[in-house]
Amino acid sequence: MFDKSPDGLRRLIQQGESQTVEFKSRVPAPETIARSLVAFANSDGGILLLGVGDDGHIFGLTDEQVGEAMALLHRVVKSLLSWPAEIGTTLVEGKNIVYVVVDNAPQYLAPVVTSRGEVLTRVGEETLLLTPDQYMKTGGPSPQSAKRQVVVFVAMSFREEEEPALVDYYRAIRRAIEGVSLPIKLQRIDFVEGDYEISQRILDEIDRADIVTTDFTLSARNVYFELGYARGKQKRIIQTARKETALEFDVRNWRTVFYRNATELEEKLVPELRVAYNDVV
Repeated sequence: MFDKSPDGLRRLIQQGESQTVEFKSRVPAPETIARSLVAFANSDGGILLLGVGDDGHIFGLTDEQVGEAMALLHRVVKSLLSWPAEIGTTLVEGKNIVYVVVDNAPQYLAPVVTSRGEVLTRVGEETLLLTPDQYMKTGGPSPQSAKRQVVVFVAMSFREEEEPALVDYYRAIRRAIEGVSLPIKLQRIDFVEGDYEISQRILDEIDRADIVTTDFTLSARNVYFELGYARGKQKRIIQTARKETALEFDVRNWRTVFYRNATELEEKLVPELRVAYNDVV
């Protein structure tokens, strides 16, 4: 199905992500790998490449990361699938790329589900969520019955050396998104890989986003700038701030989710994200 030679993978990478091809720049968490493999299994099959950025940039993995990735892929495949998957590594432009190829599930084994009971499928470049009933009623994945993936851009202070709790707040946002069990992709500018001019890339990422979450803790100027641009683009906004944060006059009249700690932020964001998701799909 796929040519895994160095030239074959190079050509595949140049073509970009698709319904049967997905890239990850690093070794993802087991849950992330599981979602990708389940989506492939419930659609047309596919190949997951580790060591390649979303834009096709070849980062490669270290030898240590290759061993970690191979062991992780074998564990995830064994826990999810009752048929074999092809796992291997290839040098592309002198860099280690780890791959896993998954065939679509035989009809009598479909649908394949994650450990959370999620039924995912692949439509174009997107991983979409189905309920088991939707899958069975349609006889398989269908773009019409699947939930569309949306992108959430996070605007917040980068001054983690001044306020270490910012790391916890961002992780709380990630946990909240995982908790809603909806196809939501989280994007934060300092986690976007590649070579780019940061101000323009921020505007580009906001343009691509469906929802923009703005956290005003530490009253960072970049957050006010990014909020203004997002409102001008009529994006769906979720404003958050740690309690006692003094908001400037031009944003204080908008509804803001205030929290005391990361746990409270996570708990309050879950219903906010569900409402925002339904607003934009």
